[in-house]
Amino acid sequence: MKIFLALSLLCFSLFAHKLNLFTDYENQTLYISAYFANGNGCQNCEVKIKDKDKKLLQKTFTNKKGEVSIDIKENNFYVSVDAKGGHIATKKISLSKEEKQAIKDNSFKSINKSDLEKENERLKAKVKALESKLENMNILKTIFALLVIIGLFYILKRVKR
Repeated sequence: MKIFLALSLLCFSLFAHKLNLFTDYENQTLYISAYFANGNGCQNCEVKIKDKDKKLLQKTFTNKKGEVSIDIKENNFYVSVDAKGGHIATKKISLSKEEKQAIKDNSFKSINKSDLEKENERLKAKVKALESKLENMNILKTIFALLVIIGLFYILKRVKR
């Protein structure tokens, strides 16, 4: 029984989750999205913005979707998201003067709303396809874990003889 418990704990640790951090900077607003490898948002995770000298500029928390937006005027800073339990993601953001000026001037191409709607529909279809693949992968992971456990029991049975 002790061996089974030890093996099951080992198998559970194989599927640990990773914290992902994505940022987008537009019009002096930093958009942050933090989520785990399984797609769930990092809810109420602590977000810290530090300057290049590692001094704390701002501190806030993510919403239920794992997102937050912060107004910031710095050129170089660090973003850190802490999900507790050892899950921390950090990202350095450095904007050159040209990038900052381009953002201020809004020199980006204008995009038609219909083009955005088409792109949105295309991305929604991709997300649905990826979600179905993720469900299939979870089933395969479970089957693999069960086969590993059965194999270990078979080996232990052979060793005891």
